[in-house]
Amino acid sequence: MSREGIRGGANLRARPAVPRLKTTLDMRAATTRDQLLIEMDAARDRVTEAIAGLTDDQISHQDLDGWSVKDHLTHLTLWHELRFFELSRIARGGRAGFPVTDEAGVEHINEQFAANRRPLTLAQVLADLDFARDMVREAVASCSEDRLDLRLYEELGPNGAGHEISHAEMITAWRGRKGI
Repeated sequence: MSREGIRGGANLRARPAVPRLKTTLDMRAATTRDQLLIEMDAARDRVTEAIAGLTDDQISHQDLDGWSVKDHLTHLTLWHELRFFELSRIARGGRAGFPVTDEAGVEHINEQFAANRRPLTLAQVLADLDFARDMVREAVASCSEDRLDLRLYEELGPNGAGHEISHAEMITAWRGRKGI
């Protein structure tokens, strides 16, 4: 990644994505599937906007509540990876396999994976996040509507949009505090 920073349109996809739906946060779709996809696209856009223009140094510096922006992106990737398997399990008729857990357990998972993935390059982090999002999109797109019922999910929701938006808001607030 150049010293100029990340541009809003940068795309490091490893494979073609499921076609995107036009998104705004206020759009409502006729089906749960379409609504989940719309929400995912809007959340992705919020994260893209939050990181746009940051330099490699800014995105890698660990001063956002002890994590770097890059750590937040690898964190989102991890939870999308887990979400893909959860969606796949439920789509096949199984029960949610990721139980509601205590905050300490989640914090341990978060810290361990942030540390494990910290050596990854920014290009790989962005590519992995795009890939994980695409895996979830494909799982949602191919899942039968009845298996997208939110009552079937426990800790992990089927699209992660709220999670991405909360991290986008954290990054945006951090940028405001830093004046960047």
